[in-house]
Amino acid sequence: MKKGFTLIELLVVIALLGIIAVLVTTSVIGIMNRSRSSLSETQKNTIEDAAEKWGTINADKMPYNDGDIVDVDIKDLADEGYIDSSDLKDPKNSKELCGIVRISYEADNNQYTYEFVQEDC
Repeated sequence: MKKGFTLIELLVVIALLGIIAVLVTTSVIGIMNRSRSSLSETQKNTIEDAAEKWGTINADKMPYNDGDIVDVDIKDLADEGYIDSSDLKDPKNSKELCGIVRISYEADNNQYTYEFVQEDC
């Protein structure tokens, strides 16, 4: 009797390895996409926090009337040291991140709102 595997046994093993590889690859891609989305949200919060710090120092430039809006370019935030310029890369595609933080004043709540608006570079 010969020792070794038959062609059918080898094909079954190869097919099983292929199925496992597809499952693992799909799972890893899903994890990476969720990670990028999470990083993107964290980056947005960091940029908005930098705009809050900017507003504290530059109180004379902040909106004071209900509905007034002030736009602060994120490159200005980086140039003035409120945010690290390495944070200005889009985690989804590694390209340069451009945009503004829109600061508005709500008299009803007596508070400022900060919203990052991404723009094309």
